[in-house]
Amino acid sequence: MLGTALACLLLVVVALKYLKPFGQRCPECNQRREDIEMPLCVNCGWIYEVPGEDDEDYIDAEEESRF
Repeated sequence: MLGTALACLLLVVVALKYLKPFGQRCPECNQRREDIEMPLCVNCGWIYEVPGEDDEDYIDAEEESRF
C-alpha cells in the first residue's frame, strides 16, 4: 500500500516537472510563455518586463543633462 502511494506521488512530481503547467502566462491573451528569452508574446505581441533592464523612455532630468 505504501509503495503504491509513493509510486503515484513520484509520477505526479515527475509529470509536474516536465509538463510545466504552471509557467508564466501573458496577461493579455493568457497564452503560456514558451521562450523565456523572448521579450514578446508570440500570440498578441505583449511586451514582457525583462528584469535587470532599465527603461530608457524615463530618463531623469539629471541623467538627461549629462548627455
